[in-house]
Amino acid sequence: MSPNIVGSFAHLLFFVLLIPLSALFYARYLRLPTGKTVLLLLAGLIGSVAFGVYRQNHQFGMGLVSIGFAYLLPLVAIPFLAKLYLKWIAGQVTDAEKAHGMEGIRAWLRGGNLLCAVLISLCLWIGFGYSFWMPVALALMVLLAFPVLNMAMDTNAPQTPTPATDTLSPERERVLKMLDDGKITAPESAELLNALAHSAPARAPQSAPAPHRKMVWLGAALLLIGFFLPWFAINNHAQEAVNNMIRQFPNPGGAFTPFQQFADKLADTTVYVAAGDIAHGLGWWVLVLGIAAAALPFVAANLDSQTCQKVSLITLLAGAIILIYLFTQCFSCVSIGILLALAGYALEVIGVLKARKLDWSRAMQ
Repeated sequence: MSPNIVGSFAHLLFFVLLIPLSALFYARYLRLPTGKTVLLLLAGLIGSVAFGVYRQNHQFGMGLVSIGFAYLLPLVAIPFLAKLYLKWIAGQVTDAEKAHGMEGIRAWLRGGNLLCAVLISLCLWIGFGYSFWMPVALALMVLLAFPVLNMAMDTNAPQTPTPATDTLSPERERVLKMLDDGKITAPESAELLNALAHSAPARAPQSAPAPHRKMVWLGAALLLIGFFLPWFAINNHAQEAVNNMIRQFPNPGGAFTPFQQFADKLADTTVYVAAGDIAHGLGWWVLVLGIAAAALPFVAANLDSQTCQKVSLITLLAGAIILIYLFTQCFSCVSIGILLALAGYALEVIGVLKARKLDWSRAMQ
């Protein structure tokens, strides 16, 4: 029997087993009406065929196992993305997922979500040669985005001002002593105590930071943490991708090739590129612009809020352009650091936009 016939039979058997299992998983995981579930399953099957054909036409180390994981990727990714859409856009969030703290985090990291995250990472790793940990980290960041934002936007319960009883204790003692000595009557003592309570200056409650400010701080913290982690992990599997990226920039007179300095290091070992090591100081620019946008309300207190927000958005836009440029130049090499930087910038932008929306609503009142 020829290898082509064996391969065709294996593919047919794979789909015969995969279709009912996928249908069962879609129904239990998404819990949608039958019509929508069938449409999503059909989209997954079409994507599976497309990915399988693409995988067979690119020599990543052929094998039935790797081809099978390439087929499986759309069937797992589509329900995962549909689930995120239902939660984030359609608002189908359960009470447990809305909860704050560890209860909300556990609700988002339950079986189906974790299974999809692990399977997507396995498909990218075995089927296409990507790093296993990078997709896992990205999927976990996406799953934890809702509970983290929920906690960041949670305002503390307003604190009721407590009367300054400590400063009034001598006066209260005098009134009570006068009542004990019979110098005043009980109604008179009650009137005096009431007057002392009303005359006491109330303590101003310590207001918690606004939710949008918390989001900006959280984004700046993620950016700072990501800056000190590897942004790119370049190994021999990614060498051809980096060489193709470098060839896009002919170098007649010092062209703009931020990874040129690492091209000669690509051997059998993995080269980890931190943000501070990227040529032309692009990583440092991303850090400085992101931190500057978060610190602007404090260092430029004389600016009105709307001007401050406009400057922050312009600063974040400039940093985001650099960050997206670096991210797209070598997508297969990205590591955890640049993912945290992207998440940090996204949180900062959302926080600034929420602040603008709040100012507009106040202006309309």
